[in-house]
Amino acid sequence: MTRQPGLLQDTLMQVEPLGVLALALGLLGWIMRPAVAIHVFIVSTLLGAGAALILTSLGSANLQPAHLLLALLAASFAIKRENLGTAAPSLVFPREGFWLLLTAVYGTLAAIFFPRLLAGSTYVFAIARTEVGPGIVLTPLAPTSGNITQSVYFIGDVICFLIFYAEACRPAGLRTMTQAILACTAINLIFAALDLATFWTGTSDMLAFMRNASYRMLDDAVVVGFKRIVGSFPEASSFAYATVGLFAFCLKLWLANLYPRSAGALAAVSFLALVFSTSSTGYAGTAGVVAVIYLLSVAQIVNGPVPKPTLAFAVGLPFIAMSLVLSLALYEPAWLLIQDMIDKTIVNKLASDSGIERTMWNHQAVINLIDTAGLGAGVGSVRASSFPLAVLGNIGAFGALTYAAFLCCIFFRRQQRGGNAYSLAVRSAARSACLAQLLAASVAGSFIDLGLPFFVFAAVACARPEAVRASRSSLATLRSGGTSEVPA
Repeated sequence: MTRQPGLLQDTLMQVEPLGVLALALGLLGWIMRPAVAIHVFIVSTLLGAGAALILTSLGSANLQPAHLLLALLAASFAIKRENLGTAAPSLVFPREGFWLLLTAVYGTLAAIFFPRLLAGSTYVFAIARTEVGPGIVLTPLAPTSGNITQSVYFIGDVICFLIFYAEACRPAGLRTMTQAILACTAINLIFAALDLATFWTGTSDMLAFMRNASYRMLDDAVVVGFKRIVGSFPEASSFAYATVGLFAFCLKLWLANLYPRSAGALAAVSFLALVFSTSSTGYAGTAGVVAVIYLLSVAQIVNGPVPKPTLAFAVGLPFIAMSLVLSLALYEPAWLLIQDMIDKTIVNKLASDSGIERTMWNHQAVINLIDTAGLGAGVGSVRASSFPLAVLGNIGAFGALTYAAFLCCIFFRRQQRGGNAYSLAVRSAARSACLAQLLAASVAGSFIDLGLPFFVFAAVACARPEAVRASRSSLATLRSGGTSEVPA
């Protein structure tokens, strides 16, 4: 696909039409109520193949629309003191924000110093110019533009987490975020439909305006007759990674009987999109999170009354799965087609050229960890094909421990039971979305950045709206000269 020229260009950056549109929508959201800004930002995270700015001074690095809008959100967030007060408790030891911030600080320092102090001590896979264009080659460790861009992305993740943590601590904010994620899921499926329609009609150039980033677009791949769905992303694995989180979120909302019609329909169609994306990343994330959600649903039934969708899911899933397998087995052409798809996307994946290359990245990431004595080579220095190995190779053992502590806070922190059913269900859905994306990233994640949507989900999962309301009530009572009994 031919890239469209930017509107403005100089020696430092190139401003893209998509960037102007994103900026206009961001300013509109700032002028209007915060709910508009939240919707615009969350939907903008879908534009994974788009660039708002192309930073020519940093090797044509891309600034995506979501990161441009994040800067506007951060400015709006910082000027309100109450936002800072709501987010601040998350940064206290041993809360989740503390561990995330510590990881970012260590990662940034590592990106600045380690590629210089450890220069030449190990070889890393890095993006470099080759005879056929940008490619990933094995080169001695040295400072690169990736150290800057990946550090900035991770700092952006921290800012995103704090902004949406504060927002999710407010009942109205939590409801707005939930509705924005549902809208994002619907728009993601619309982009997927447009991707398929424009491919089969030969009109893919109609989507060039949102596929303007400077990296390679794999939007025309076909596997056993199925077009690999990329939607608004550069490749199928990126689409699947985004979709699996949205799918898990919608599925859990439906099971909790929240927005049952819209959440149920969106979860079902997202599941079909994941199946036909032919992405091993999507398959790993979907299979893992569905298995976990199913086991949790069965446990809920054992422990007491559950919503009707949860009962239907726990009882019906095995029968639906068995019926589907038997139906396919009885129809030989469909069975052979499914077998061929599984062979090419899962069984023989590691034996393909791409699989061999990615295995080499992972092997080298382990070597990088050893060669740097467990320190890591610095954020942006090491490229892997598995999130855990990317973390170890980039920020070493210490960074991996602090990052793991943050993730443990998402999944294993004791949940307060004093909240209302809505907030508990939404936070549970957000944890499932985080789990789905973490499983997918463990199969194909190249860097330590899990993406802005992951940190939006993490913020919702970690938010404590009841604690915030209790502390505000206590403070108001003390100011009025009375007493307050707030349960611990």
